[in-house]
Amino acid sequence: MILIYGCCATPTMAQNLVLNASFEDVNICTEYTAPCAPSAWLSVAPEAARMKYLCNGAALQGQHHVTLLQEDRDNPDTRVYIQTRLLCPLEKGRAYRIRLYMNTDNYPLRAGIRFDTAFIFTEKSICLTVPASMELTENDVQKKLFRFKHPWYILEKTYVATGAATHLLIGNFRHPEKNSGGYKNAQLLIDSISITPVDGQVTCSGQDSTFRHLYTEHHRHTIPEKYIPAGSLIHRLDNRSGCDTIILKDDLFTADRSSLNARYKQQIDEALKNYRSGNRARILLIGHAWQAASDEFNKIISADKAKAVANYLVYNEGYSFDDFDIQGVGKKYPRYDTTGNVAGDNNRVEMIICRPPIAKDTIRPNKVVQHPDTLIIPDILFKFNSSELNTAFYGSLDSLMNKIPRNGSIQLQVSGHTDNAGTTAYNNTLSIKRAYAVAHYMQAHGLGNDIRQISGAGESQPVANNQSAEGRRRNRRVEIIIFYSPD
Repeated sequence: MILIYGCCATPTMAQNLVLNASFEDVNICTEYTAPCAPSAWLSVAPEAARMKYLCNGAALQGQHHVTLLQEDRDNPDTRVYIQTRLLCPLEKGRAYRIRLYMNTDNYPLRAGIRFDTAFIFTEKSICLTVPASMELTENDVQKKLFRFKHPWYILEKTYVATGAATHLLIGNFRHPEKNSGGYKNAQLLIDSISITPVDGQVTCSGQDSTFRHLYTEHHRHTIPEKYIPAGSLIHRLDNRSGCDTIILKDDLFTADRSSLNARYKQQIDEALKNYRSGNRARILLIGHAWQAASDEFNKIISADKAKAVANYLVYNEGYSFDDFDIQGVGKKYPRYDTTGNVAGDNNRVEMIICRPPIAKDTIRPNKVVQHPDTLIIPDILFKFNSSELNTAFYGSLDSLMNKIPRNGSIQLQVSGHTDNAGTTAYNNTLSIKRAYAVAHYMQAHGLGNDIRQISGAGESQPVANNQSAEGRRRNRRVEIIIFYSPD
């Protein structure tokens, strides 16, 4: 398959130490197999506050930008941070030019940047306690530009490295500032960032491995387990609903299955102590399985896993089956990466212990992720051998646009395709131009914020035999893929 994007970040690009600096390259999350984030970039609190990744034509560089928005107006301390690993470490005492494209028209121009030696992950989307290494403010503005009436500011500043930092984190590190209109300073729109040495070139070993590592990381919706503190099983404490979530894996029981392994027992006992000391609520046990078998088999196996946990607590800890709601969901909700050897990590039981009491019929199961839908824009809607849309068929296009949900629960991928007539290079170019023509039409109809990827596959993905006129006609198309993501 040949994919052509508006820009591609590679280790050979100039001296910018930031990979995918303008967020053009698309990551496909393994959890939901949908475009969800820029390649090489991760959220700091992925389970609570994910970055919004937009391809709506408002970007100053290329097509994409990210928004770090405070969505919870009741909690002004909410923060969204993004982070990546630098292509080469900073050198202590060396000066670097930091350049950032930012849009915060209604808020003070202020973006915090932290250099660190590792990724930072948090379970709550709150203001980080670690300080920023530097800030870019209105005093650092070099230029103000507009893109479709959207104001963008180019900020630039020199930073002298205080250590051999390997990682970069961007966001708002300041605590809430209140004014007459409410809280401010929590929102940032970032289009591009570059970090370049002031005095020349950068050389370091391992650039290729850094690039490969970042671009093959497709895990975006949860905190990678390797970053969770050793021995920690209470993965999330949700203060609003008063719920602990404990991840129980296949090593939960001892070899003879007569008892719990020590690494689980202490923390489960601690969580259940809180449960017993208050008003008793039901404990939700959700089994998950990731076996090389049918969906129905995995659903049965996952339910058995959850029942085994309930059986142990009933017969060994004095609980009643009435204390539990037991579900088996099979392969529907992978928590971890589903590629390679780590796919087995999705064999687990989630024990959710909530306080105060909640009735059984008020426990809401996880959202069901719908299979993607595909809308086909046929060749006839374009002018002959052109990427220009045929105005005579705007009514048909509008009818297709009306089929796309507008409730904010979707992500869209626009992909152009051709038949095999003409050269491969010509077909690749025509397919991407047609994809962008459709994407621009969608943007004009209010769908721009839902587009995550625009690509062209040329003649490489036929849906019919190119030996017949009818087959070639079917292959000349633009596909709009609608992902119904929990995001």
